[in-house]
Amino acid sequence: MDDNNAVWRMLKARRVAVVGASQDPTKFSGVLVPSILSGGFTGEVFPVNPKADFVAGLKAYPSVSDIPGTLDLVVIAVPARFVPGILHETADKGAAGAIVISAGGRESGRPEFDGEITRIARERGLRFFGPNIQGVAYGPNRLSAVFWPVITEHGPLAVVGQSGTVVAAMSDWAQDDGLGVSASVSLGNQADICESDMIRLLAEDEQTRSIALYLEGLDDGPRFVSAVKDVAMRTPLVVLKCGRSQRGREAVASHTGSLAGSDKVFSGVCRQYGVVRAEDSESLYDAAKILACMPPPRGRRVLVISSSGGSCALAADAGDDQRLILPDLPDEYVAALRDLNLAEWGSFANPLDLASMSVEHFRTAARMADRADLADVILLMYGDPIVGSAELAAELVAELRTCVCAAYYGGGAVEQTERRRMQRAGVPVFPSPERAMKAIAAACWYAEQRRAWEADR
Repeated sequence: MDDNNAVWRMLKARRVAVVGASQDPTKFSGVLVPSILSGGFTGEVFPVNPKADFVAGLKAYPSVSDIPGTLDLVVIAVPARFVPGILHETADKGAAGAIVISAGGRESGRPEFDGEITRIARERGLRFFGPNIQGVAYGPNRLSAVFWPVITEHGPLAVVGQSGTVVAAMSDWAQDDGLGVSASVSLGNQADICESDMIRLLAEDEQTRSIALYLEGLDDGPRFVSAVKDVAMRTPLVVLKCGRSQRGREAVASHTGSLAGSDKVFSGVCRQYGVVRAEDSESLYDAAKILACMPPPRGRRVLVISSSGGSCALAADAGDDQRLILPDLPDEYVAALRDLNLAEWGSFANPLDLASMSVEHFRTAARMADRADLADVILLMYGDPIVGSAELAAELVAELRTCVCAAYYGGGAVEQTERRRMQRAGVPVFPSPERAMKAIAAACWYAEQRRAWEADR
């Protein structure tokens, strides 16, 4: 089933039913309606609970069939044995499909459940997410049909994965950062809608500038290869795939019933088609963040401008580890820096330790470096509580030809405020020198692949 129009209708739904909506906030099914409402959804929500008159202040209905009019989407959070009948009611109501939260399929040793609901969906013309998922959110529609987190911060990053917890954590990080998400999609068993569908779909989305994908296994390898081949050079795709170890493969099998597959083959596919492969969850998030926010760098030259000598040393080692180039500073640039009357304990090398908390010193150093074309990326390394750092970073992004990103490391309460303001302004900011350098390296690698792809077209 390749009908993207039906999936878009689900994500952009205006009339949504929630089956199994509980009045008990300690139950998973008791948080779905409140999540949709607190996420700012402006459409209609219809709780379905035969034992309640109201759920979260909304009139409840005994069944999907009792809801007046047609529906766009049905969210199902009831025991597995009831799901087939509800899917028939969903089709009868003219809905495009369902989000099947319910577990009890192949992850529990019952693949026949997945097969049954897939057969019903195909016969009735439905699409569905799941089963065995934490939910789906789509930011532009303010639809947050998830257990947690409630998606209220909307931005350029889409998070998709076969683990609800991983997807929720990534979405939560993006919200805490001020980055926000365009979509947060838990795939679960993927009995119908799979990772390949979502890659293609989100590549069409004007709100999505990069996709972070968490995988445990691939049920259809050729389909995935076809999707990434078509998409990765248009919309940056970062993938974390677990199951590299024997224990990891065993955990994958017990979680979703997937087969982890050959890690070497998967890595080869990523390299061939320009998919950034992450080694851990932090790298997945950081690489997807920088690709969503920063233009592709022209090369691998990085100039680090810092207020702290210690962070300079960490950045230098991390840059070397990532095969980035930290070019020497020309004499005329150093002479111009000396005219700023900087502290004598600073360092006029790269990384550049200004030994200063003045945003004016940062501004002047960055502008002069941009005019002299000293780097492809300038990393603003705030190693102290520097007031005004967010405004400066946003100003430099808008003004300079050189790509700009930031790391805030050791700024206390000022850091917490400034980092969020910086990210909200569209400047990718990282909590350590090492994470910043790894993200920059990912952006440089992707830019190289993209230039090679464009040259071959």
